Amino acid sequence: MTKHLESINEVLTSTSPILGERYAVLHNWANDLKSVVQNPGNPNISLLVGRAVMIECPDVSACQQVIPNIAKMAEMQYLTLSSDETVSWLSGEQEGLDLISGDHPSTPTLACLPVECFIKVDDKSEKNQFGWDVPSLEHLSKLLETANINAPLIIVVMGERYIDLSEQLRSANGFDRRFIIPKASPLERYEELLEDVGRESWDVSITKHPEKVGTLLNVVFPDKRRLSLLSISIKRLVARENRPASYKDLVILSARGTGDIAQWPHLNEKNLYRTAVHEAGHALVAMLDSDGANIPDYVSVSPGKGFLGVTVESYGYLYQELGCDAYQNGRHSVRVALGGRAAEELVLGVEQIGTSGLRSDLEEISGNVRGFFAVHGICVDMEEAQHTGVNLAAVVNSESASEAAHIEPLMRAYIERQYRKTLDQMRSNRTLLDDIIKLLMKNRNIYQDDLLAMLNNYHSGLANALQ
Repeated sequence: MTKHLESINEVLTSTSPILGERYAVLHNWANDLKSVVQNPGNPNISLLVGRAVMIECPDVSACQQVIPNIAKMAEMQYLTLSSDETVSWLSGEQEGLDLISGDHPSTPTLACLPVECFIKVDDKSEKNQFGWDVPSLEHLSKLLETANINAPLIIVVMGERYIDLSEQLRSANGFDRRFIIPKASPLERYEELLEDVGRESWDVSITKHPEKVGTLLNVVFPDKRRLSLLSISIKRLVARENRPASYKDLVILSARGTGDIAQWPHLNEKNLYRTAVHEAGHALVAMLDSDGANIPDYVSVSPGKGFLGVTVESYGYLYQELGCDAYQNGRHSVRVALGGRAAEELVLGVEQIGTSGLRSDLEEISGNVRGFFAVHGICVDMEEAQHTGVNLAAVVNSESASEAAHIEPLMRAYIERQYRKTLDQMRSNRTLLDDIIKLLMKNRNIYQDDLLAMLNNYHSGLANALQ
């Protein structure tokens, strides 16, 4: 058990901490808790405020750092219990009763308990997936009522989904109050990283582009744990190289991970060239199919853990498209994923198309396209007005055998059609494809500014040729 009890003078003189916009709902809770503290002899107040609370949070580790501030704002003792200590309390053992009351049994207490002790029981067992017996609603309610006699006690658990709690505990006098914390916005994640590392440690490529930086963080480092690993990696880089970190540094870490790993070469020149062709295909289609909006941040043929090459699409483009589930965006993702194989066929020939390296691309494509036809009402001839209504029956719950038989041919026909369109686009822009391949073979790593310069030169050349 971890005990946190601020001195009363410190509590009274401290100002309310700024929790961030997404935690604003917890400010109201802190005010409610304070009313419990100020009326210790009125058990109805703690009952109305909620004696057992669930906080739904996509980043539990971040929430865990916020709750002590809530207790401090409410002038409450704050306790955290382990799973074993929680089970001891739930069982009614004397030791457990001492644990939940802390060193100051007459002090109003906010106790943070592990959510796994209240997760619903497995269908095939009397225990839940963590091996714990789950208390009944009646038992938990009586424990809380008893615990609130001497001084107010509020228990709180944190997890990703309220429905994971035992259904009977999701009732009045059980976990009858919950707070839903939204995912951090890109700008909030950006500010969090800058403050942690230190603003002086970043150059203008970071400080002038908070939206795309925040989008990268939300995609690759979506929780407090992973963000902390990125933060310490950036601090080490800044100290080692005696320079501020750049957006390129951030993109490389997002693609290659925060672990220290030795660079190693391709097996041979043929293997290197195939990788350059493949990644150039992804990059070319990303640029052309988006009309220049999705110029990749990073394209590399330097092998890493689990890959021979990598293409990182533009996080600036992803930010602009946040929340937009338009069919055009889904189709764009399919075409970009097909670009690697299309380039191999066009440049190397059909018999030299890779096999094992294409698996991840094809799995991504298949997953996206299955969703098109199973639940999103997309059809093979979506671009033709007379066909847009032919596939509006969605799969409900699990997919039946007849629905699977209907969906699979549509998937194959659609992917084949998009592949042909991708090949045609690539043939029409073969010169630019070859230029990207050459630069990759020369530099091994290229960035958005390199690709933007190549695209502008290519368009200028086309314009001059037409004059």
